[in-house]
Amino acid sequence: MMKIINKSRQRVFYFCLLGVVLTQFYQNCGQLGEFQTLDMSSMELSSGTLNGTDLTHPSGKEVVLPTQKTLASNRMYVASLMREIFTSTATPVPNLEGLLNQWIYFRGGPYGLACNPYSSYTGSDCGGDISNSNLPYTTDDNTVRESFRLQFCENVLGYDAGVTALLEKVPRRGAAPNAESLRGIYELFYRGDGAPESVINSLLELDRSLAAKAEPPMERWRVAALQICESPGWQLQ
Repeated sequence: MMKIINKSRQRVFYFCLLGVVLTQFYQNCGQLGEFQTLDMSSMELSSGTLNGTDLTHPSGKEVVLPTQKTLASNRMYVASLMREIFTSTATPVPNLEGLLNQWIYFRGGPYGLACNPYSSYTGSDCGGDISNSNLPYTTDDNTVRESFRLQFCENVLGYDAGVTALLEKVPRRGAAPNAESLRGIYELFYRGDGAPESVINSLLELDRSLAAKAEPPMERWRVAALQICESPGWQLQ
């Protein structure tokens, strides 16, 4: 009888011990699942450091700023636009095609757009240089291109016929430059863009200074057209 009682007591003891172990186990599991907060006391923020890193000084690594290049329209667009503006059956510009070829069309390197050496028997599209057949479609704006473009503007507008051909396409123009006619010239070059008032006011001020010097209307028109032709914005994409 005493053996049975002792065995019962042992079983109760084991069950109690097992209960204590399981209770501690589940308590530890609960701690693992809890959200752990970051102990900031170990970080030396008051001294300007974070884990040994100085927050008051930037990294010694050089920062490379992003760059954006300005793309300009290729030779085909520029030549076509200039041909449209300065072509006239009533007052043809002397050697207009020669000027286009000399300063724009045959200058594929600065302007962009590969030529086609098989476009004609002579391969004139490449301007005598077969390497132009490997040019990109467009190029970045560059000083060589700008020097050629300015040469074209000065040469074509150096003819009175060039000024007259341009003015034929300006509606409601008067005998001398005015705000409305200057807007018309601007829009010949800047397709789809209206002329800013600041630009028109600057051109009007320039024209008033020419009128004060008794310059004839042809010269006043020439100067206004030259200012707009030589401005770089109309060729940019």
